[in-house]
Amino acid sequence: MFFSILTEWRTVNSVLVVSAVMKTLQLYLGAVTAVNLYVRRVPENVPASQEKKQSQSEKTLVDLEKSRTKIKIRVSEIKRKVIAHLDTLEEEIHKDIDSKYKHCTESVFRNRNSIQSSSDSLSTWKSDLNLLKQDSTEVHLFQVVKFLDAKIYKKELEIRGIQTASIPILKYHLSESESNITKLIPDLGVITVENVQVQMPVLDIDQKCQFLVKDERKLSMSHSFPTTKLGNGVRINSGCFISDDKLLLKQYMGKQLFVCKLDGSNLTLIELNPNVIDLDYKPQNVTLFDKHLAVVSVGGAGIQIIDLTSLTPGRGIKVDGFCRGITSVKDKIWVNNKPQTLTLVNINGKVLKVIHTTFAPWDICANQDGDVYCTDADSNKVFLVSSNGKEREIYNSPDLKGANGVAVDERGDLYVAGYLSDNIHRISNGGQKHDIVLTADDGINKQTGISYNNETKELLVANDYTRSINIYKTQ
Repeated sequence: MFFSILTEWRTVNSVLVVSAVMKTLQLYLGAVTAVNLYVRRVPENVPASQEKKQSQSEKTLVDLEKSRTKIKIRVSEIKRKVIAHLDTLEEEIHKDIDSKYKHCTESVFRNRNSIQSSSDSLSTWKSDLNLLKQDSTEVHLFQVVKFLDAKIYKKELEIRGIQTASIPILKYHLSESESNITKLIPDLGVITVENVQVQMPVLDIDQKCQFLVKDERKLSMSHSFPTTKLGNGVRINSGCFISDDKLLLKQYMGKQLFVCKLDGSNLTLIELNPNVIDLDYKPQNVTLFDKHLAVVSVGGAGIQIIDLTSLTPGRGIKVDGFCRGITSVKDKIWVNNKPQTLTLVNINGKVLKVIHTTFAPWDICANQDGDVYCTDADSNKVFLVSSNGKEREIYNSPDLKGANGVAVDERGDLYVAGYLSDNIHRISNGGQKHDIVLTADDGINKQTGISYNNETKELLVANDYTRSINIYKTQ
């Protein structure tokens, strides 16, 4: 009996132990399963969400940088347009001043000559009367006096009229808008911050079939000098190469051109600088016409010819509108003289062709085929206008900001200066490839104009916001 009970107890106890172990095992397996499920969920939810937000944040920062740059470029463009408009107004009022000054001086000269003529007549008549008194009879003398009395009276009236007449003076009446200019243009816009939905970035590396390539032709600086080497306070914002390793440089905000060697030194050892060319009008841009002549756009006055042999201004070429961008090719001159217009003239001023564009040409240059490359005043795009009038966009890069200078080399490759991006781009003939040949690391800073010498393969850069000139050699 005792052994029967003991055996039964052992059996029950074994069952209880096994049951407890099974429950413990089930709990363990359940826990493991739950952990595995959680581990599988974590990478799919939390990290993925964080990765998406990180990508969105990076895209937002890029968009903010682009917006900032775009707004700055737009503000600079507005400023340039205002300055261009003021330049036009200045040219017009200068013409009006000269015209009215000429009218006033002619009036003064007429009055002065009239007084002198009357005075001479009276003196002559007086002398004649004195002679007649000696040899004439009283009757004859009376007749002469009677004849001269009317003429003398008339002369006296003329003299009194001149003496009491008003004199012309020049007086300047300020425009009503001058005193209210701060009200007319109180600011250049208002910047606001707006919250928008941020979309997932789309990778797009196709920029109109343009891709960055490394050209084996490097640029190395051969010459550099501060513009004050040409004179105290002198600032240069553009220029061109001329024959015999010389430069023709345009003064910023002045009416002078400077001729110097590549290192900025004078052409002679004379202390007084003989290499300054004084103009009657403010130059806008300058380009080489041939070995003996250069041409300068001078706003509303048209085009000014420069004799490079005597370093003196030649005759002017009358062109309608306000001439700014200018380039020359094959004895012809392209000029940007009206909004969205390119005009082709010969050296005698005859208009050969007028092309209307869909964009606003700013700086221009021409290749040997007669095609014109243009920067756009309203964007950072670069256009090519063929000689038959067809236009096409050839370049548009986010790395080019404030495009304001163009020059083409002997291979047909184009150089474009980015004023706000502090770099210079080189675009292959056809626009399919490009590289950035000079950057801020090379000392490029707010360059305002460039020019290329096909013979010596050198690039001129007006740098440091008109305060220095750099010349680079293509290796």
